Amino acid sequence: MRKLILALCSIMLIGCAHPIVITPELRTLKTTERNYIQATVGYYISSSDRDNYVYSAGGGGDRVYYYPYKELEPALQKVLFSVFKDVKRLDLAITPEYLRSNDIKYAFLPEITTESYSAGVMSWMPTSFTVNLTCKAFTQNGKLIWQRKYIGVGTATFSELTKDFGLAAKRASQKAFSDMLNDLSQAKEFRD
Repeated sequence: MRKLILALCSIMLIGCAHPIVITPELRTLKTTERNYIQATVGYYISSSDRDNYVYSAGGGGDRVYYYPYKELEPALQKVLFSVFKDVKRLDLAITPEYLRSNDIKYAFLPEITTESYSAGVMSWMPTSFTVNLTCKAFTQNGKLIWQRKYIGVGTATFSELTKDFGLAAKRASQKAFSDMLNDLSQAKEFRD
């Protein structure tokens, strides 16, 4: 009986982990530019990154978990499709030979980290979320021609979170990828 009580106390102290979705509303990722760059681009996310899930802080001692690369890949695709003629998902690491043989002019390599926090003691949903997005672009011959870092911060109130548990995360993702889209649509590095 004593072991059972200790186990229950441990669970209460450790808290639980709850799933959330961090994919932003893709329709919010749009540009007023309709002048597509006439190039085929690719992006690479390793299968281990795509399948990796992350735990971060929720409220009340609980944690949340999600798949940053898998859930933000659609946002990356939307941004690239908004700027370039064609976009391909690269299943192999970026090499000049691979890019040339697949007629890919530029290759993008994203790096994503996240943080969360909750001001709520009695609720587990994060009220504040941060997406750190670093993206590099390489030419066919492997030259780094573009690199930017975006920090998206999203917040949500408890009443908003009762309708969408991941709302703060979605707002943070939307901010980071909207900033990337604005930069990319004006980047001179890709217009030759």
